[in-house]
Amino acid sequence: MSAEISNRVLAWREAWQSADSAQVAALYAEDGTHESGKVALAYPELGRTRLLGRQEIAAYAAKAFARSGRLTFSIVDVIEAGCGLAVEYLRMSERDPAPQRVLERMDWTADGKLAACRVYHF
Repeated sequence: MSAEISNRVLAWREAWQSADSAQVAALYAEDGTHESGKVALAYPELGRTRLLGRQEIAAYAAKAFARSGRLTFSIVDVIEAGCGLAVEYLRMSERDPAPQRVLERMDWTADGKLAACRVYHF
């Protein structure tokens, strides 16, 4: 991992650790997407793993915070190139302090919003 973590990674981590779904949704472009196997678990009625737009992302984040409590991310590694990045981290929550390894692949717009995020839980 590089010695310094970029501002966009720090803002992303801060938003998720804030337990504020509006702050998480604000990271995304208006038509941004968030894809994770956990989406299907949280919203089986959607029949998909991909959230579309800030409204769906905010609702998902609110549900995640209600279920997990406050989250903590310990960053293991970050690879950034242009508008894309991958971040590996250990995720802990108030209700489940055992670390869970996660990898997220993010694509950012030129104006600093998340266009797409794909989450892989191990």
